[in-house]
Amino acid sequence: MKSVKLSRSVQITGVSGILLLVGLLAFPWYSVSAFGVTATGTAVQYDGSWAAILGLIVLIALLGTIALRRFTSTELPDLPISWSAAELYAAITVAVFIAIKFLSHIGNFGWGFYVDVLLTIGLVYGAVQLTRDAPANSASSETGAEPTT
Repeated sequence: MKSVKLSRSVQITGVSGILLLVGLLAFPWYSVSAFGVTATGTAVQYDGSWAAILGLIVLIALLGTIALRRFTSTELPDLPISWSAAELYAAITVAVFIAIKFLSHIGNFGWGFYVDVLLTIGLVYGAVQLTRDAPANSASSETGAEPTT
């Protein structure tokens, strides 16, 4: 593993992503009380769970690429866009899936819903900052390779 100092944007994206991963799986997205009994459910349960599950899959892939690019010397394949742009699009995709999950069941939200929304905003914000931090040259310059002339 290579030793790196993580930028603020990587910290924001990574922490938001990891907490969102936990939040979607464990935090109470729904909360319904009746006759003194409260029933809760996570984002991957009930209506629209498919959207939350697809969001989780994209989130895991996003966190994996962030970890590979920052903590290892693994060469990732070249993309037609920069890796930072791909990470931004992945974060936006996660946000779209969270929005679909929200629209599939409006009402009776538990505290986990609000935390997950804030974490999603943090994830997208961090990913936007990642694209601003990245060199404007090419995808190869992001991995540390010298640009050719």
